[in-house]
Amino acid sequence: MSSSKVQYSVDSSVATIVLDDGKVNVLSPAMQGEINDALDTAEKDGAGAVVLAGNQKVFSAGFDLNVLRGGDGDAALDMLTGGFELSVRLLSFPRPVVMACTGPAVAMASFLLCSGDHRVGAPDYRIQANEVAIGMTMPYAAIEIMKVRLTRSAFQRVNSLATVFAGTDAVAAGWLDELVEPAAVLSRAQQAARDALSLDAAAHAASKLRARAEALDAIRAAIKSEFGRESRR
Repeated sequence: MSSSKVQYSVDSSVATIVLDDGKVNVLSPAMQGEINDALDTAEKDGAGAVVLAGNQKVFSAGFDLNVLRGGDGDAALDMLTGGFELSVRLLSFPRPVVMACTGPAVAMASFLLCSGDHRVGAPDYRIQANEVAIGMTMPYAAIEIMKVRLTRSAFQRVNSLATVFAGTDAVAAGWLDELVEPAAVLSRAQQAARDALSLDAAAHAASKLRARAEALDAIRAAIKSEFGRESRR
């Protein structure tokens, strides 16, 4: 499977989904659709684990600002809803999900990082939920996603100060699980995914849902209350 914005491949039961729009991988409706299509394909292929990666420049710069500021309120709400539904899907995906943070992860992209089971990055890559820095109140759905992985202290700094994290600070805060050199991020993520193939798939899925049930319910409720959309996930 290939597309203009997402590349999909499978090797040894590990599905790798690479976001690459040739720019900064904005999470536009089109990009979201292609990511979901790739996840559908991974499930149909019976992949034992999934790696979600960015391109060589960036993991993702977050939502498409052209849509947010384009004057079409319904389109903007649909994009916001779709982004947070993607987090719900990743948080509840029945197979291990490893994030290869191949560059900066900003705004919605940082929330996607929090939605993986294991996150690999490099020391210099910036991670920031920059909502309050650009005049946006942090969405309730984003708050619930960050609570899943960030420490209490880091969460407060992110939510109210838009603090930038990188390197060991990003690991300590809960944005990432391990650091490697930039050239090794994708290969290390794929190895982590292969290591996860030894898990009992049913036990993995059930344990994930038990641990995240409260958060998933809260994210779905936030999507409905803040964006006026019923979550489809």
